[in-house]
Amino acid sequence: MVELTGLWKRFGALVALRDLSVTVTKGSTLGLVGPNGSGKTTLLKLVATMSKPDTGGIRVDGMDALAVPSKVRRILGYMPAEFGCPEGLTILEYLDYFAALHLMSTTTRRQRIIDIMALTDLAGREDVVVRTLSTGNRQRLLLAKTLLHDPDLLLLDEPASGLDPRARAELRGILSELATMGKTIVISSHILADIESICTEVCILEQGRSVLQGGIKELENQRTATVGVFRIRVPTEAMDTAAKVLEGLSDVARCTRDGAELKVASHSTSGNALLGALIERDIEVLEMRRKETDLEDLFLESTEGITS
Repeated sequence: MVELTGLWKRFGALVALRDLSVTVTKGSTLGLVGPNGSGKTTLLKLVATMSKPDTGGIRVDGMDALAVPSKVRRILGYMPAEFGCPEGLTILEYLDYFAALHLMSTTTRRQRIIDIMALTDLAGREDVVVRTLSTGNRQRLLLAKTLLHDPDLLLLDEPASGLDPRARAELRGILSELATMGKTIVISSHILADIESICTEVCILEQGRSVLQGGIKELENQRTATVGVFRIRVPTEAMDTAAKVLEGLSDVARCTRDGAELKVASHSTSGNALLGALIERDIEVLEMRRKETDLEDLFLESTEGITS
């Protein structure tokens, strides 16, 4: 559905994207994650034809987005991270305005608005003034606007930003429903748990480069087979000492404190060396268990330059 090849994008002295190549398969849901400034928003704007790369190619559904941007825009919907609305518009007026921009007839756009408001849980709020909406309802409205022309490709920039847990769960439900409808979805987000629950594929960016891309489950399974991630619980007073002991082991890639536990990534899939080192220092091990690799592990290892 989307094929990006050799993209470079600079803003003055700042290099936002560096020889970036990314593929998004039709019907997939791809999570775009990375630290602040890694190039996520820049990438989405390029695919949305809102910006042009300095060099490189962009193809969307077989079309050259740089040569025929107007055709590409007809099949994609872009949801920006920032929200803007003229003073005084109601939800119905807001959606009707954007539906008219897509050249829908009055009859068609009214029915389309009804359907989209039902899908995004906005039904019955037609007369509510947009500027009075909560953050969660504003995000629903932005998504509704994005869906008005029934695009095949959705580009969503931080759709869960600022949402409370309940609103995030509702948004996940809407996006899952869209995925079952066959939409191709690209989501930029810092909330890794949401990406892991919604997306089938992931692309991790670091300083404008793609450092890891593929199916989430496949990547997690590959990493679990080569790197051991362990949860270790020791007495509170021994946490700092235990962390120093583990960090000093050659097989340990990363040791972080996570609440009352130490989370340790080791290049060995066996935890015997970790356990032995702690016992040797007379540190009581209250609990030790191995966990499956998750997206957080992949993200931290990829963006910190840790390799097996």
